Amino acid sequence: MPTCSRCGCEFDLSTARRSIGQRYGAGSYDDSFPDGDVCEDCAADEIGSDMAAGAELMDLMDWEWD
Repeated sequence: MPTCSRCGCEFDLSTARRSIGQRYGAGSYDDSFPDGDVCEDCAADEIGSDMAAGAELMDLMDWEWD
């Protein structure tokens, strides 16, 4: 089992990819972590905060999806 480069815990890579894909869209894990070295919890924290920051910027700029 691989070890997370952020927190040091062992994790199952296929489970992390599947879980993150279900939460944030297919391929989200591999797009953000192409080396596959981040556990599900650490990946969810980072991707979630990135998405929240993007949503906040859109709100501040009064920009909407077409």
